[in-house]
Amino acid sequence: MIVTVWPFPTQRRMTVFTVHEHPSPPVDRIDRAEALLFLKDGFSWSAFLFGPFWLLANRLWLATAVYVAILVAVYGVLSMFGLAEALLGTMLLALNAILGFEAYWLRSTKLADAGWVTLGSVCGRGLDDCERRFFEGWLSGEPMLRANSITSDLSETALSNTTARPKPAFSTRALARAKHRVQSLYRKRKG
Repeated sequence: MIVTVWPFPTQRRMTVFTVHEHPSPPVDRIDRAEALLFLKDGFSWSAFLFGPFWLLANRLWLATAVYVAILVAVYGVLSMFGLAEALLGTMLLALNAILGFEAYWLRSTKLADAGWVTLGSVCGRGLDDCERRFFEGWLSGEPMLRANSITSDLSETALSNTTARPKPAFSTRALARAKHRVQSLYRKRKG
């Protein structure tokens, strides 16, 4: 009989995500919830494996330029000593490892520069668990509609057409999506 001993329980591993909101979020809290971005805090295997292609895919232009500049500078220094061919693979591996560790910071900095707001962080066994944990606390504290948006929408409606009835604050479709999302989160929690 073969017994495998693994000192780390795999069911207990936790992942941390930070939650970011667009600078101009939708009015309805369900639409706001769907527009939130959960960004994994940790090592990025895709950034490690694909390096500059990952930077380009995430539109990190300045970081791509710095990556290429570091690569050219280190290659130039190594070629002066005749070590460029021998250490090129090691240099690329080290540079991509640094990129893998700093990928989260690069993306979160780009979001912050674009005006995205960090709402908080949450940890769980995976993305689904983190979303459920975050929305359990966040949705109960959020109003159905933001107050400043309601008054501006009503005043615009009143000014544009005095005989028009105000539109409902939420559509049947939005309610159906919210109901479906809550039911799926509830099923995941029970299951």
